[in-house]
Amino acid sequence: MTQQARPNPIEAFDAATKRARQTVAGVKPAQLTSPTPCSEWNVQALLDHMVGTLNFVASSLSGTPSTKAAGSLQAFDAGVAAVSKAARVPGVLEKKVKSPMGEMPGQVFLMIGISDTLIHGWDLAKATGQDTKLDPKNVELVHGFMSMQAEAARKRKALGPEVKVPEHASAQDKLMGMVGRKP
Repeated sequence: MTQQARPNPIEAFDAATKRARQTVAGVKPAQLTSPTPCSEWNVQALLDHMVGTLNFVASSLSGTPSTKAAGSLQAFDAGVAAVSKAARVPGVLEKKVKSPMGEMPGQVFLMIGISDTLIHGWDLAKATGQDTKLDPKNVELVHGFMSMQAEAARKRKALGPEVKVPEHASAQDKLMGMVGRKP
């Protein structure tokens, strides 16, 4: 019996942001006011949130003040670069990071960024008529992480109610249902 290797969180972040970047790049100006699966946000507000989360993760990992930027491809790229740089500093993923949800290891905090990027990248693709297919490895990783976080996130109103999907649904559809999306 072989032991499965633990996923590398930096590789998972790179894959999630590469996929999301394709979607961000595909947003047309006329779509910025379109609704998204996140009922309280239109496309621009969703982009703002995605960039804000990247900047918050980078700030928390690096110990520097968070920057605020409107959601755009350029701001998304800058946020990805800042997280990537901060996450690659030796020891940063093992150190404790302070967050509104309490103190946690940097690796767990990076998982929040991966999850947010993967899920909201799907939301953005759905809202703008783009390909919603996600990396299966990241779907599995985020499903495992979110299954431990979903109830607490619902209590904070960070997730809507779970959407039931068929038992035979794909892993991606099961993840999206768990986080309150209709696949």
